[in-house]
Amino acid sequence: MASPRASASYKKKDGTLAVAADRQFLFWTPAAPSGASPSVTLSVRDITNLQQTPAANPKVALKIFVQPIGTLSPEGHVFSFISATAARAEQEAITEVLRNELAALKNAGANTTAASVAISGDKPAAMAIAQAVSSGTRIGVDAWYSDTKLKADLALQKSLLDADPTLRQRFSEALRDRPDTISTPQFSAQFWSNRLHLLRAHAIERDQAQGDYNVLPEIKFTRIPAEKEGESDRLVLNLAKEQISLIFKQYPVVRQAYNDNVPNVVDTSMYWTRFFNSRLLKKLKGITITKDDPTDAIFDRYLDYQESGPAATGQVPNFIDLEGNEQDHSQRKGNRPDQTMRPGSVEKVPILRVLNSLSEKLIAQVAPADGEAHAPIGMDEETYYELQLRDLQADNPENRVSLNIRDQQRFLSGNPNDQISSDAALYAKQPPLKVLADLKSRLAPESLGISKAGNLELDCVLGYQSESESSDDEAPANGVRVKRLPRVGSKAALTSANTHILSSITSRNSSFSDTTDPLLGLSQSTFDTLTMTHNTTIEFLHYFYTVFLSGSTSQSSTTELRNLFSTLEKSLDRLDSVADVAETERKKELERRRREPKEYEKRTGKRRRVEEMGGGKEVVESVVAPTVRALQVATDRYRKAFEKQSAAA
Repeated sequence: MASPRASASYKKKDGTLAVAADRQFLFWTPAAPSGASPSVTLSVRDITNLQQTPAANPKVALKIFVQPIGTLSPEGHVFSFISATAARAEQEAITEVLRNELAALKNAGANTTAASVAISGDKPAAMAIAQAVSSGTRIGVDAWYSDTKLKADLALQKSLLDADPTLRQRFSEALRDRPDTISTPQFSAQFWSNRLHLLRAHAIERDQAQGDYNVLPEIKFTRIPAEKEGESDRLVLNLAKEQISLIFKQYPVVRQAYNDNVPNVVDTSMYWTRFFNSRLLKKLKGITITKDDPTDAIFDRYLDYQESGPAATGQVPNFIDLEGNEQDHSQRKGNRPDQTMRPGSVEKVPILRVLNSLSEKLIAQVAPADGEAHAPIGMDEETYYELQLRDLQADNPENRVSLNIRDQQRFLSGNPNDQISSDAALYAKQPPLKVLADLKSRLAPESLGISKAGNLELDCVLGYQSESESSDDEAPANGVRVKRLPRVGSKAALTSANTHILSSITSRNSSFSDTTDPLLGLSQSTFDTLTMTHNTTIEFLHYFYTVFLSGSTSQSSTTELRNLFSTLEKSLDRLDSVADVAETERKKELERRRREPKEYEKRTGKRRRVEEMGGGKEVVESVVAPTVRALQVATDRYRKAFEKQSAAA
């Protein structure tokens, strides 16, 4: 069956709308330029809704809503069919194909589980395994925190609400004030669809577990003071189950000694008491054993125990091979290497061997997080080139052709006039007589601050003038005074600079001062009510735009949108109610502050100034002004869309 095609315009540009041969994609190709590739490609799997103009409407258009995976709201694409004779027929043909394909995809999605289990034959199974291997481990990781699973995980949502009291309060307030037509599952789905990042972060945080650590240094005896005089203090050892498990895991010799002696020789409590006082513990910690250390008949037998340790690493790369470095670049001359890098240092410092062995065990138990499960083992090519010592490589020889030009100065000199600088050209245009006259006036004794008697006047040199002189401006012949710029170092310039610096210091101090009230003059209860009302209003705005921009024309969506519109209007009333309460509280507080100075004056005969106060309706309105504007825009958009739809109906 041939794929349907139609002449259609998109965003006022003519083109061709066609369905792919496999019915999986919809393409729109512009008519100009000729042979252009499709500029709009829509996946049929992402189509959520189709809308077409009524049959009585002379304009034929098809609106397709597409919501790709990972987006919160669908996006609409409008295609107008421009064929003069068969516009309606072409539109119906494409619409019919899309509807049939969407129905088939819906039925296939319902039977996905059964179809995946009912794979038969060797070839399909092999293909499925190959696809799983090629996709790597990223698909599994993404599936753990996919949007669908996060929305359906009620336990995770409850855990997040318990961990975040502010979010729990916001959820409870919005759930309480929601419209009656919106069910609790609908509201919950909308609430969490805007907070998937919080759910994902909380899920990752819950899945994280503490890794292994060196457990022996963390276990110590606790000294308990004696209850009676004359008695000695007690040493108590507290061991947790996890700590014992880590000891057995990191030190197989302790597990071997436990299996050999408990409960045949000693009980569990005595075993651990003797172990933490034995020389075997000092050896495992890397502490040197002395002759004064007490001996133990049980644990001294395991001092020469040889552990197998992790698997061999195989071939050692050259850039960490110390023996290879000694062969290629001997350090017998010059400064001696560090003590930890000398041969035999492990025998001289026992703790080095302990730390190396323990580090190998801890690293061997960590699962690699940056590699795929089915990737080849070993160093890949990218890592190899990254670890190369490129600074030791020789420079590549230059591959270029030398160009020799005879008498280069003749070609590069250019026009002789071009050698004159811009300053020289500017000076050349000035008349010499005017320049000399200006220079003489500047070098005159009066200009240099020298009086006729030959005395040097510093106020003239610095430009400092008296108040009468500084206030006089130049008055040209036309009678218009010209304000002169203050001379550098003059009194006017110093005053202006001083004023500017002081104003900057004052503004900076006011910006960093702690005198501002965090409650903006409101009481704590009113401020909390305002915060909860604002949060609830924002939730309803998100919900309104999600339904309003979805493009759905079903009866349930229309009813839900109407109820949300009335809820937004009630939100305005709730904000006004909070403002009225704040204004009432402000008036009462203002009356109390006015009454106290009068009582103080009657009691002492002295007057006291009434303190200024903030808060009130004006503060609330200034705080919620952006939210009120957003509510007004939302309600206006709904009214216009409703009037337009009513007129079309």
